[in-house]
Amino acid sequence: MAKDGETIHVALAIHDPNGGYSRHSGVVMTSIFERTGSAVCVHILHDETLTEKNRSFLREVAETSAQMIEFHDVSQAIGRMGRDATRSAKEKLSVGALFRLLIPEVVTAEKVIYLDSDIVVNMDIRQLWDIPLGENSVAGALDRGRLRPYGRFSSVALEFALIGCDRKAYINTGVLLLNIARIRERYELIPQSIEWYARHAHITRHVDQDMINSCFRGDIKIIDSKFNNCHSHDGDISDNILHAVGPGKPWNGPKFNALHRLYWKTFLKTPWGRLGPEEVADLMFDVFGRSPLMHAHTRQCYRRIIFRLYKDIVRNEATSITLVLCKELKHRLTSIGGRADAG
Repeated sequence: MAKDGETIHVALAIHDPNGGYSRHSGVVMTSIFERTGSAVCVHILHDETLTEKNRSFLREVAETSAQMIEFHDVSQAIGRMGRDATRSAKEKLSVGALFRLLIPEVVTAEKVIYLDSDIVVNMDIRQLWDIPLGENSVAGALDRGRLRPYGRFSSVALEFALIGCDRKAYINTGVLLLNIARIRERYELIPQSIEWYARHAHITRHVDQDMINSCFRGDIKIIDSKFNNCHSHDGDISDNILHAVGPGKPWNGPKFNALHRLYWKTFLKTPWGRLGPEEVADLMFDVFGRSPLMHAHTRQCYRRIIFRLYKDIVRNEATSITLVLCKELKHRLTSIGGRADAG
């Protein structure tokens, strides 16, 4: 595509201890380049787990489309986030979830789009880039899946109140438009993160997302859900940024919807998609073997039934609220005890 206008800056985060995650970032990049007519510079925030082979493949994806790529090793910077942050990230998701908080530290551009790597971009990403941020530091789409089922007196509402999130303006941080210049002026994300995780790590469920929603509360522009479509993955998926939230990733077993089809079509255009017959067979067995549709009466299905019963009987709202309050009380008592010992 012909390039026009200013360069669009996109940041991706890669923590890849098993070597199989980088290819998903390659799919994100390929999906952007195929549909965007502007110059794009992709910033890869990574640690020591990014292999030379995967680095080479990512560079090839950019060069094939005559686009730009920059690598930023955040191995040392992530250590400055503090033990509470890194421990919470490792326990609940991945330390890579914290990388997006380092974007203002390592990327010199004044505006950046951040994308998770379980995404396929099915639009010209300039549409997102050109959204006016006005007097806001961050733009994102509401996390309706997190908010819709819960009322103002639910355990989730209680958690939001304790960690400082706005229940009516809580965004999904898998797609973000960041006013980096404004963030640098108004925030110091590493010190603020250290303080926030020391206070809230015991109670937060979404390690990075909760912190971002809390830190930027009142400074977030809500954008259309098409820029972070987490739910409508079939039918007409054009002009959307498609996000495979939760365990239903395309590589965790096919759901035979439009997002999964688009992911695999895009994957085959990447360097990781240059597979021989034996590799194709291995990939098919691996992907289809993870699908619950292929073994309807196996242990996985019984686990899902047990988990459903557990949520309905044991982890109901009354129990959840009690657990949240107990965690908060324990944290406060521990903090008081620690200060008394220090005195």
